[in-house]
Amino acid sequence: MRSITLSDLEQKAQRLPEDFVLAIEQAADVEAGERTAEEAADLLEPSLRILTIHSNMKPHLDNGMNQNGIYYNADYFRLYLAFDQFQRHFGILFPNEVVKVNEEIDSTNASERDRERNANMKAYRGWIEPLLTETNWAAFRRNIVVGERMMQLTKVVGQGVLLMTKELSGSKLHLTFTNNEWEDFINGLEQGKWDDTIKWESEPLAAKGRDGESMLVTELQRKFGTHHWFTPDGHVAPPEERRISLRSSARFSQVDEA
Repeated sequence: MRSITLSDLEQKAQRLPEDFVLAIEQAADVEAGERTAEEAADLLEPSLRILTIHSNMKPHLDNGMNQNGIYYNADYFRLYLAFDQFQRHFGILFPNEVVKVNEEIDSTNASERDRERNANMKAYRGWIEPLLTETNWAAFRRNIVVGERMMQLTKVVGQGVLLMTKELSGSKLHLTFTNNEWEDFINGLEQGKWDDTIKWESEPLAAKGRDGESMLVTELQRKFGTHHWFTPDGHVAPPEERRISLRSSARFSQVDEA
């Protein structure tokens, strides 16, 4: 991620279609309460429909070595947004069928969390799998894992990383790390564990983290920060606003070093 330049990111942003948006359709909120199974199913249908749309999206043809096409990082990101919406609604409507998962990123409880998630996936499977027309259950689960990792990474360094499909592909995120290794990596990144692997004295403008934050995260946020690349509603930020935002970020980094 450190080797990606602002020029690279700008070119990628400019190639996005005019109608590009990271946001997904929002289903109406649901509330806990007594209801029949049929009534609960009717209330779950909107979020299930939205998840199905994203799950069955066909890969993009990249004209490269992958003849089956590829999914972009933003595709995985939106898929996880849709899945997260579905599982939140499912937990409200069918509370006795799911286990509450501890979502704190901590490798010490990773195995327990995996068991809880697997139990919940069994509950979801009967609803989701029959609607998978362009994929299968195994591929769906794999894509959800990738989407969650994309989401976690954007929360730490910013949504600009979603532009890096070639350099940080979903297959790389999935195959490079086991679940425990990923949690060690993302938790270590946020906590500054990987700062000591870099010779900061050769890069003085990147050498200080903000308010005790990780130096590496601070550097990456100055480049990938969400506000540089996307608006609050998920559209691509206008080029002029992006230039102003990036210049401001660069000035703050120089002030930090003064």
